[in-house]
Amino acid sequence: VFYASTRDEKIAKINELNLDVFIDDLAEVLTDSSFPDGTRKILFGLGSDHESISDPTIRNSQSWREIGDELFGAIDATDVRFGVQHFWPNLICSSVEQIEGRGNSKIFKLETAVGSVALKVYPDQHADTRPRRQTEWSALNFLKANKLQTPTPVATDPDLNWSLLEWVDGSSGYQQDDRHLYIAADFVRALSQASKSLVQRALFAQATESCLIPELVEEQIRGRLTALKAVDDDALQQFLINQVEPKLTDKVRQARAALGELYSRQLEEKYWTLSPSDFGLHNAIITPLGDIVFFDFEYFGWDDPVKLTADFCLHPGMSISVDAQKIWTTQMKNVFGSDPNFVHRLGALYPLYAIRWSLIILNEFRPDKIKNRLHAQSRMQSDVRSTQMAQLKKAKLMIENLDRSIF
Repeated sequence: VFYASTRDEKIAKINELNLDVFIDDLAEVLTDSSFPDGTRKILFGLGSDHESISDPTIRNSQSWREIGDELFGAIDATDVRFGVQHFWPNLICSSVEQIEGRGNSKIFKLETAVGSVALKVYPDQHADTRPRRQTEWSALNFLKANKLQTPTPVATDPDLNWSLLEWVDGSSGYQQDDRHLYIAADFVRALSQASKSLVQRALFAQATESCLIPELVEEQIRGRLTALKAVDDDALQQFLINQVEPKLTDKVRQARAALGELYSRQLEEKYWTLSPSDFGLHNAIITPLGDIVFFDFEYFGWDDPVKLTADFCLHPGMSISVDAQKIWTTQMKNVFGSDPNFVHRLGALYPLYAIRWSLIILNEFRPDKIKNRLHAQSRMQSDVRSTQMAQLKKAKLMIENLDRSIF
């Protein structure tokens, strides 16, 4: 252990030791002109000052697991097999295959004594404090108990932050088949009934980014808008200033006028529903027999059915047609018809949810997202720019179609 009383003394010691890697929570140390060029720089911790660092030689890490991945490589099939053999020896794991995953979790297919099993490695909780594993584990047990079509939970471990789930064979993705819309609607109908029958409502918290108060949609939009307006990109800023902000002002005014005092009032608890919070046919597997099994319940919890309805229509992972959106909203009106204000809220808030999704689509512009994707996928900067422009085109289309009626 070495102690240095000044920054200059500290950097001099780093030079003297000829270190391969140096980790510091002070950006000014790593950006100092006298810092050795041959030493890899890792900035550790959270903070807006860290996110604003544009030096490409500095890797920003928010947890020791991220640093471990940076130095020794991300978890792979060999690591998984060792972990499974140690923590679940009775499975007798014979092979491990990494599957191209969705979102931030890694998926591996295991061949075991009990057949094929999916292993899900959740994001580091030091970097993302949301209890994804615990939430999904509770949700899957609840959904299975209510006989909904979801993977059967097999085992979970809080220290590893891993879960083992039933492996489901089939194809994924929305296939423009109206029959699938009705199956998804039946799932929501069954989930709504299970929600009403749940005695211990406190078993589940509110869903991630829930909007049980209508004005929370506006609040989420403004938060995302603030983050994007900090990005130095002319094409993006022109879109935000000339198209998004005027539409937001207009649609907020209309929603406030339409809902009156309901705009800032929390929805009555009896009208809440449990929601996957990322529900759609993009998170589903179509089995060889034509059944649909839904997955991804990391954000599960209580929410306004209006948000579930709107998100299904607007999610860019499906890009469903106007006719399909009309089928979906008609089905949801039937499911949630006991709420006298459901249709009214849906009509008033749908444009705001569309604006919210247009900003989510633009996540590719945010510095933290770019850095993470470049690191994780080894993509060239030119690839990132191409993706950004494609996402900007999608966002523009969503704003242009804001006034298109699906009701």
